[in-house]
Amino acid sequence: MFSLFSKKRSSKKDPLEARVRDMKCRRISYVDCDLDELAQDMERDPSAILGLTPVNYYAVKNEYISALIYTNGDYSENYVRFKRISFEKLTGETKIYALDGGVLSKALAKVGIIIKV
Repeated sequence: MFSLFSKKRSSKKDPLEARVRDMKCRRISYVDCDLDELAQDMERDPSAILGLTPVNYYAVKNEYISALIYTNGDYSENYVRFKRISFEKLTGETKIYALDGGVLSKALAKVGIIIKV
């Protein structure tokens, strides 16, 4: 009877999705921009994340881009996924993009997080 209310699990899971689920996640808010254009820029060059402007933590606007940055313990594997939030609702998201250590270090330094890669 209780199996009626359980979630059905898809057998076609992306292995990268399962992999990042076990990694450390940092959430950084950026000034709102066109999510599709950002996705295209990230496809061409992952350093496009450096062109984004962080939002002040205490002044988060109604519309912003949330970057979920996934890292492992030694920063050898780094991934990012962008989500567009509008009035506290998810309005779009991108796929997961790989980041190298140098780009990640610069992106986190913009918000005051210093790491050694």
